[in-house]
Amino acid sequence: MDITIIHCPNCQGNDIHRHTVYETKNNGERFVYKCSQCGEYFSETKNTSIEGLRTPVSVITDVLNARAEGTGLNACSRIFNVSKNTVIRWERRFASLMPTLMLYALMHNFLQMTIEGDETYTKVDTNKPASESEGWTIILMERASRFIWEL
Repeated sequence: MDITIIHCPNCQGNDIHRHTVYETKNNGERFVYKCSQCGEYFSETKNTSIEGLRTPVSVITDVLNARAEGTGLNACSRIFNVSKNTVIRWERRFASLMPTLMLYALMHNFLQMTIEGDETYTKVDTNKPASESEGWTIILMERASRFIWEL
């Protein structure tokens, strides 16, 4: 399943078109889509963990990061001026995303890739000037692991 394709929450169709754009109070622009198959209109956040949130996602992220770093529930509530029940509700709401967020954190922190590349000229079959040859190879190397790709 491709997670980059938007599906209609009503009929699961993928013949979706942008209908309008709207501005949220705290989270920027969002799109409203229309399904050509069933005529359903829906927001891009429909059936996601952030559907219906009124608090800026950046504030929720800060609160959940503080909790993950060991800040107690009462302290977190005081520091960010939110109720304890709200913090608990956010923790429960985003708990299902833990595997995805862990994978993202690992990818972001430990698997950053710096790729260096260069082209090389290789003589193929006959000795021709470089401008006339099809013997060009692109070599890419990931700096940390020294993994090499040839194209």
